Amino acid sequence: MSLKNWDNKTWLSSPSYIKSFNNFLLKQVKLNKNSQILDIGCGRGKILGSLSLKLSLKRKSTGIDIENHKDRDKRIIFKKIDALKFLKNNKKRFDLILLKQTIHLFKIKDIKTILKLSKTLLNPNGKIIIFTLDPINNEIPTFSIMRKKTEKSLNKRQENY
Repeated sequence: MSLKNWDNKTWLSSPSYIKSFNNFLLKQVKLNKNSQILDIGCGRGKILGSLSLKLSLKRKSTGIDIENHKDRDKRIIFKKIDALKFLKNNKKRFDLILLKQTIHLFKIKDIKTILKLSKTLLNPNGKIIIFTLDPINNEIPTFSIMRKKTEKSLNKRQENY
């Protein structure tokens, strides 16, 4: 079974969630129309596309994901690529690098490499923001196979800390 459409048409893709998330994000990071943003594990890119519109960005932000969703947001530059491969080969600099509920899917050694490479791609005063799932109070609606894969991933993280 594929995990490709697990969040399609749920509260995670609702306009109110996206607006609330972006408002929270803008309280944490100073961004403007010239900002360059990278979203690692962007999914359909709806959050990044909405943020691009809200800020009236001059240049499209970049979203990367290993799934190429048909309904991805056209307001971003979407790249279907593995995060490590992208970060190793990218020369562009960013004001914000966002990892939203994806970091737990990587192996510990890959997380360290992702963070190290991301840091080298930041503009001065740039920020890396990581949102992760709480391994105890995870309330994201899931179906059976997704719940099992998420729990396995989160448990693996706890064992390595």
